[in-house]
Order: sequence, then structure tokens, then C-alpha cells
Amino acid sequence: MNPKDPSSFNHRFTTVNNNKIHYVDQGNSDKVIVCVHGFPDIWYGWRHQIPFLVGLGYRVIAPDVRGYGQSDSPVVSEKDLASYSTKSLLKDIVGVLDANNIKRAVWLGHDWGGSLVWRAALYHPTYVESVIAVCTPYSPTPPQKVYLKDIVAKHPNWTYQAFFRTPEALEDLNSEKELFLMSILRNHGDMARSSVMSTKIPLKERTIKSVKGIKRSSLISKEELDYYVQQYSIHGFAGPLNQYKTHEINWDEENEAGFVGKVLEIPCLMITVENDPALPAAFTKNMHKYIPNLTKKHIMDAGHWVLSERPNEANKHLKDFLQTIHPQNKL
Repeated sequence: MNPKDPSSFNHRFTTVNNNKIHYVDQGNSDKVIVCVHGFPDIWYGWRHQIPFLVGLGYRVIAPDVRGYGQSDSPVVSEKDLASYSTKSLLKDIVGVLDANNIKRAVWLGHDWGGSLVWRAALYHPTYVESVIAVCTPYSPTPPQKVYLKDIVAKHPNWTYQAFFRTPEALEDLNSEKELFLMSILRNHGDMARSSVMSTKIPLKERTIKSVKGIKRSSLISKEELDYYVQQYSIHGFAGPLNQYKTHEINWDEENEAGFVGKVLEIPCLMITVENDPALPAAFTKNMHKYIPNLTKKHIMDAGHWVLSERPNEANKHLKDFLQTIHPQNKL
């Protein structure tokens, strides 16, 4: 496995829930870690973790979530958005595990993937031995329905999520795939604040073209960026952006399932970073109330893309935590 060469990983496909899901499958251990990416990431966001975890004695399953990369990205109308809800996306990943006769795993997630792995512990507890989240905190299902407009009012740094719901956002990102990815995949000290991410500019006036002319960040090589652009050229951004349209649907499904205020009893690790404008470390301050067996680690001088920006520090925290739940493994 060479992190700079996507073809050096073991790529597989499984059809579940009428969708072809692409995933990387490395290692042959009965100890399994499922790595779930966020937006605008793909399986490749774990390129520095997969070889490390395999070296610790794990089998790693790293899927492209439905809508992303080489997985199917069904086009849906507004009335069918539930096919991109957290519940539906988790069914795909569990389907991949079932196809490989994997009954239990550690679930590791970043960004939207963090939301998915926390909810995996609710929807599929028998499959989840432990949860590790990078940047994304656990928030229990609230007793009242959550509307995105209310979230944005409370957290203006998330106004971009309202933009991502609009037809203009899809057209803008699809027309400038490389520019968008180049503007997002950056070191924390080299951020490119396009109008897309503004807290004040009206939604219809936002465009990724506002950062035309920016240079690629040192976070990512030209070859790595080219791979991301090529992967997003398969289906575009429609499927991934559907995740931003499901806040209300997710609450409906979680409320129906009885998850309001749910406490997680399993051992969990929360990794925060010093410089993440979307998911600041302060968001995790009350997590211990809902996860009594919680370990927290913090990485200084790092941003949202810590998995690539500070892979050694991130991997060390993974190893130290995994040692506590699998002391017999060759860690």
C-alpha cells in the first residue's frame, strides 16, 4: 500500500440495497475497523490510516459512501431524499459487512463519517464494538425536531450547509470540481475562504469562483488532487450534497426509532483539533454526559483535514486507544 498511489490498495465492489458500493478491503484479521469518510472526501481520505491500521493487525474496510466516488449515486427527487438519510447510508455499510461475514467492528469516522459512525452505534449496536470519531462530536437525538435553518441561526459557521441545499450550489460545484476541491482540501494555516463558506453573503450570491486563481495547498500533492477530481468526475456532487438535505429526515427516523437522548455505553474515542471552524473542539464539551466510557484526545496545530495534515499524531491516538480495547492484538 502506497498512500500516494490509489491503485496500490485492494479495491472491491458489493451490491447492497440495489446499489453498487465500492470499498477498499485491506488485511485479513478477524479484528475489523470500518473507516467512514465525510464531505467532500472519499475512501482515499484514509490513505495514511489504512496501512497503519493493517500494520497493527487489523482488517480495514473503507467504503465510498453511497453517492461518492465509485459507489452508485442514484438521482432522487425531493420526496425520495430518505435514500440518502443516515439510516439508509448505514444500511449500505452494514450490507458490505454482511457480504464479508463481518459481525462486529470498530467504526472510525471523520466529518459526515463521524455522524454516521455515532449513529451506527444506535441503529446497528450488535455490529459496533467501539466508535472513534475525528472532529465530529456525538450529539444525542434531541426531543424536538431539528431544522437546518435553526441550526444555522445558532451556528452561523454552518451557513454553507444551507447553500449546499440549493440548485445553485450543485451547478457551481459541478462546474468547478477542481477549484472546489482545491479550496477545501487545505492545511489549517492555508485556508481559502470562498464566498461558499461565508457566514454573511446571501446564498444566491455565493460561488466557488470567488477564489479563482488560488494555488494548491501543500496538504495534497498534484497526483492526489487529480485523483479526487477524477473520482468526482464520475457522478459529480449531487449525491454527496443530498446529505445536507436530510437533517429533518434524520430526526424523523431517529425519533421513530426511539433514540432521543440515547446514551452510548461502549468505549469511544473523540479526537479534536485546534483549528476547525466547522467543528471546533468546544462542541465536544458535554459528550461525557452521553458517553460515560469516553476518551478524548486533542491535536494542536491542526485543522479539519488532520488525517492528512498530522497523520502521525492521529495514528498514535488511534493506536493508544485500540490498545485499550484489544490489548492482545500486536499493537
